[in-house]
Amino acid sequence: MHRSAALAPFIAWLASRDPDEAARRRHRDHVERYLRWADRDRGPARDRWKRYERLLRQIGAEPPALTAARAALDRYAEFQRIRALTDAAD
Repeated sequence: MHRSAALAPFIAWLASRDPDEAARRRHRDHVERYLRWADRDRGPARDRWKRYERLLRQIGAEPPALTAARAALDRYAEFQRIRALTDAAD
């Protein structure tokens, strides 16, 4: 299964956590870009976020865009932790 297949459950989870639709849309957009990139990334998983952040800097992402990407990926990491706990309980 591609990592990008996790986007729909993340969007549903995010809707239950954040009432701000604009913020949810920004998070979704950042996470979707990251997941699409991660599907093609061949490096070790433990350094994936660092490589992605380096890529954003190389393409000229401004500090506010980096901050927004970090916030979105932090929410995605929270979702993954909760999902892992739920999957382990099943």
